[in-house]
Amino acid sequence: MAQQDIGEDPVKELLKRFFVTFLLGVVIYRLGVFIPIPGVNAEALNQLVTAGMGGNDPLRAMLAYANMFNGGAIAQASIFGLGITPYISASIIIQLMAFSIPSLKALQKEGETGRRKLNQYTRYVTLVIALVQSVIAAIALSRYSAGGLVLLTPDAMANPLLWTVEACLVITTGSMLILWIADQITRFGIGNGVSIVIMISILAYLPQAFAGHATELAELLGLIAVCLVIIAAIVVVVQAVRRVHLEQQRRVQGNRVYGGAQTTLPLKLNHANVIPVIFAQPVVVLLVMLASTPWLAHLGLDQFMAYGNPGHRLVFALLIVAFTYFYISITFDLNDLTQHFKQAGFFVRGIKPGKSTADYIGAIMSRITFVGAIFLAIISILPETFAASFGLAGKGAVLLGGTGLLIVVGVLLDVIQKVGTFLLAHKYGGAALAGALGAGARKTGKRF
Repeated sequence: MAQQDIGEDPVKELLKRFFVTFLLGVVIYRLGVFIPIPGVNAEALNQLVTAGMGGNDPLRAMLAYANMFNGGAIAQASIFGLGITPYISASIIIQLMAFSIPSLKALQKEGETGRRKLNQYTRYVTLVIALVQSVIAAIALSRYSAGGLVLLTPDAMANPLLWTVEACLVITTGSMLILWIADQITRFGIGNGVSIVIMISILAYLPQAFAGHATELAELLGLIAVCLVIIAAIVVVVQAVRRVHLEQQRRVQGNRVYGGAQTTLPLKLNHANVIPVIFAQPVVVLLVMLASTPWLAHLGLDQFMAYGNPGHRLVFALLIVAFTYFYISITFDLNDLTQHFKQAGFFVRGIKPGKSTADYIGAIMSRITFVGAIFLAIISILPETFAASFGLAGKGAVLLGGTGLLIVVGVLLDVIQKVGTFLLAHKYGGAALAGALGAGARKTGKRF
């Protein structure tokens, strides 16, 4: 959350931030979802997307999956069709590059100045990704003809080149506008703007996804019970940390003793969050497409990798576990962490500083990462499992399991934590300000 005035009423400040979040995230963003791209046949595109979830066509399935995280924007042929995904992709790219490029890694250590430069680079990469994706989307819309569906209006088909250029500009502008909305929510609202936008998209898609499902009372109660169990499990895993106790070296200078402090290093059970799922999803689609080719189909791989089959779930789960270890290995630098410990004088009791400490923390991280990766894999393959159990045809299953609930619960927990931090900071900040001003003094309000 942005800086707040500790001399103001915290309730009014929170209400103002919630109003900004609601105005930008719910009103403006959701209105933009229903603004169509000129020249697109929205009804035909909606038919294409809604028929894809749960089907055997991997491209349609991925399109329908992306439609859920964009709040139905793809099915509406919206200018917000790309959603916030270009920024997410750019953030992951910059994060991976910072691990391998020394100059970017040095920026991470420069504090606020380095963070601003990295954010600027991320926005440049976002613009490039949005342009590339908009070009691909425009060409795909103009050339799609399978199943007798025509995705463009006659006016757009009369001049496809001009329409492609216009569509690219409109789609790219819409994606960057979403990024601006997310930035404003981060600065003046509650929580991280990107996470809030994704959560609003998923929640907006929830009624449509579950419409017509679980009409029987027993089935409905079973569905609610399963949702509550999944939410409880997600809360436990998201909040779970393994604390490594650290002690600071003591040194005696004259008659005074310095150091000797104790602290803990919290290692999150699900350190990678949902990023492994983002990595694994396109790889699974590619593998399904390869398994459907004639030279592999005769081996039965097309049936093994088909959506809904145990082979598809097994491969998807293994990829999530593999990408979890991969992501943590390139983002969690143990050598850099132990170097900071050494400079600050902290050590793990009974473990030698340096390589031994790195090996000790690495072994702990490997064990808890395995548990977190297994949990993430189970959550991600739940849609295919519950699709048959509760009759949730694709859309509802993805929201019941998968990453839908994981994202929503994680964002809500983050918002609750930020509100608690805000109130705590106001409480202590207000007490310190009152003590400094003295009795009867006028509070002028001081920023921190």
